[in-house]
Amino acid sequence: MDRADGPGSSTTTDAPAGERYLLLADISGYTGFMAGVEREHAVDFSAGIPAAYAVLGALLGAVSEGVQPEFTVIKLEGDAVFAAAPAAALDGQGDRVLEKLGSMYRAFIDARTRAIPSTDHLCTACPAVAHLDLKVVLHRGHAVRQAVGSGSDLLGPAVTVAHRLLKNTVRERIGPRPYLFLTDAAATALGLTLIGLGHHEAYPDAGRVEGRIVELGGSGQDGAPTR
Repeated sequence: MDRADGPGSSTTTDAPAGERYLLLADISGYTGFMAGVEREHAVDFSAGIPAAYAVLGALLGAVSEGVQPEFTVIKLEGDAVFAAAPAAALDGQGDRVLEKLGSMYRAFIDARTRAIPSTDHLCTACPAVAHLDLKVVLHRGHAVRQAVGSGSDLLGPAVTVAHRLLKNTVRERIGPRPYLFLTDAAATALGLTLIGLGHHEAYPDAGRVEGRIVELGGSGQDGAPTR
């Protein structure tokens, strides 16, 4: 058995190869937010590094800590957190997973609220942090832990599918709201096949992926995704 290592990882042991839940939590709107900060402050940051650069760390930290210990953080990918969990540890525990993701989302919102600058802040770009939100993908499939340099990563077709799903048409259906997209592979094993809104995505290299859209921070108990 190998320990699943990564930034902020837990001590959960995990087999080098096996079925896993693969979670990606992406901060939507961050690219535009940072572009606005760069325009406002100029690329040389001669007046100092804008506080907006610390915002990403705080938000990613809230997400990374929020998914543990059920999920182990594999790595940070720009403005996204990639985490995983052994399938056997969560199969049939859909309510537990929804509660965990609801708690994670509340932690993200708290961090975002703390990052909103005061009303006397002169920059017109930094206050846009209030519009940042989350989109989350949860897939289930076979993945292999592979040594990469001094660390390790998860590889395999299921990992590729999970990453492809970050580029999707979900918000064309539900509007600019935070969401969780559960693939059918994850929803079935978790016992969540009746949750949310049925939806599919199609990719030239990954084919058609069926799943369920669940709104984060909705009307569920304590802000958890709603059944």
